[in-house]
Amino acid sequence: MVMNCQCEKMSSHNLISFLKENEFTGHRLRLLLFWGRHPQAKFNLDCIAHFLDITRHHLRELLRELIDKGMVEERYCISGIAHYSLNPQHTLSEYIQELARLDWSAIRNLEGEVEREALLV
Repeated sequence: MVMNCQCEKMSSHNLISFLKENEFTGHRLRLLLFWGRHPQAKFNLDCIAHFLDITRHHLRELLRELIDKGMVEERYCISGIAHYSLNPQHTLSEYIQELARLDWSAIRNLEGEVEREALLV
């Protein structure tokens, strides 16, 4: 039992480090959770913006950050519409999938911990 508890703390610590190092809070975190829950799916800009309830302009900025980091792929279909998907080959995709397994209270706790640590720096 103690071993399981230590593993959860290690996992939580790793997730906090991942979020902190990449500044994943707010909409950035929600975008990662979105893809963590749909790791194989491809979505267009309007679909993602509607789900996250943010403007397309703001979403484009967030997506550009994740594309530049290699976490998200941008592909254009024949009609010229961009579709976005999680890059399963990216080394950090396992963290995204781990985040998606958590319930909302655990996610809020992680996000709060990242924000508290950011205030201390």
